[in-house]
Amino acid sequence: MRIAIIGLGSMGKSVKEIAESKGHKVDITIDPNNKEATHKTTNEAPLEDVDLVVDFSESSSIIENAKRVALAKKNLVIGTTGWYEKLPEIEKIAKENDIGIMWSANFSIGVNMYYQIIAKAGELINEYDEYDIWGTELHHKNKSDSPSGTAKEIAKILLEKIGRKSEVFYDKLDRKIEPNEIHFSSTRGGPVNFSHTVGFDSASDTITITHSARDRGGYALGAVKAIEWMENKKGLFNMNDFLNEK
Repeated sequence: MRIAIIGLGSMGKSVKEIAESKGHKVDITIDPNNKEATHKTTNEAPLEDVDLVVDFSESSSIIENAKRVALAKKNLVIGTTGWYEKLPEIEKIAKENDIGIMWSANFSIGVNMYYQIIAKAGELINEYDEYDIWGTELHHKNKSDSPSGTAKEIAKILLEKIGRKSEVFYDKLDRKIEPNEIHFSSTRGGPVNFSHTVGFDSASDTITITHSARDRGGYALGAVKAIEWMENKKGLFNMNDFLNEK
């Protein structure tokens, strides 16, 4: 496949490297702040000449980028986080332009299996009021959003599966937490940190489920697998669709 990448930061570079190692061609890269990029804007880039576009840029550019990709009638994979309130608009772009768009808070195969493990654990814990629930995450110092999209997805799963919980708080709490609340804390620091932990805690025992990444390779590899899977797809998809088909 011939792939264009929007956003040549750490993830964009990793996806480029892995995609090329698997035989794909990445000769169009778009980034206004990286001198290594072939183009500064999507309007300058010949997106009509590629098979698929990957976006790892900024959340503020998501809609504009999606419209430009749709104009070229190409499929799009979105790895940028922090824009999910605009998901209905992204779905509309996919439908009206008859293209495929895939999004995920995290493209790591391990993280997406982790989501399914958390969902099953939530179903079990829902039957036992003795257990309270909490979450925490750790990310590197260059992470631009907090909480991460991954943390929000985990929290969403917990709220869907555990009936006695209806709200998640990510900020500092200067009060006693309410029975219907989950506290999900975030820590930022260090050069390469990626981990998420969910705890199910009772007076007698604690169950913790953790996913820790050793580097960005798993995230980038998952993104490339998603790119390959998205060839010729039409509609809106996420990594659950990918895993469930597998």
